[in-house]
Amino acid sequence: MSNDAYDPSEHIDWDYWETQGEDAFENFEWLVHLCEVFNRPMPIFQWITWPEDYIWSSNHTSIPEEHRQMWLHVAALICRSPGITVSGNDISVTGRFGTEFKFEMKPDLSDWNEIEHPHGDDCVPEELHHLLKEPRTVVINGERVLSNENYIPETIYLCWRSPKDTPTPVGLYSLLLAMLDETKVWEYLLDYIAAECWACHDTGFLHRDQFPSDLTIDPSGGLYLCFWCGPDAPDHH
Repeated sequence: MSNDAYDPSEHIDWDYWETQGEDAFENFEWLVHLCEVFNRPMPIFQWITWPEDYIWSSNHTSIPEEHRQMWLHVAALICRSPGITVSGNDISVTGRFGTEFKFEMKPDLSDWNEIEHPHGDDCVPEELHHLLKEPRTVVINGERVLSNENYIPETIYLCWRSPKDTPTPVGLYSLLLAMLDETKVWEYLLDYIAAECWACHDTGFLHRDQFPSDLTIDPSGGLYLCFWCGPDAPDHH
């Protein structure tokens, strides 16, 4: 089929609204569908056509022109990856080791909401058990002890955020790749350490990225100064 003979409008799923409701043309799935339809004759890595005439939602028309090519890359990744499915604004990603991650794009496509992932002792894929940390010193009840147990997140949710000023499609593309591969995601999730505030002795698990360096007394041992005991606590002002 030559590109000259291809009419994208003939391949648009106009019955989409019957299954998705009145907001169908405003969600992320519709945008991905349009990007795929308008670039179907092109190789998956060469999508360049933005379906401007068929985008009616303000959530989509407000996408800056300089970000459109980035969104085309995201749509192409979704369409070429069997492990990624999109329904409305919901995205599900099955990684190469079988883990399923789920999250929802915000309607204006400015960000995504909390990411769901498996929890519990058996949630780490066997192929990634090498990521489990060696026994280490942690602080429990004010005392340093050697912990032989690795912390598997039970209630911790993956807070995967893009660096400041990073366009949403660039951050989303990186997130999807990380979930498909799984390794980086589990490296992040398994990098929590038992922590205790040296002032109030409140305990919990913190990610290494959450330790404020200027308030940390001994990050390797898990001693830190929590928000409520630190200089930025509300009752300090």
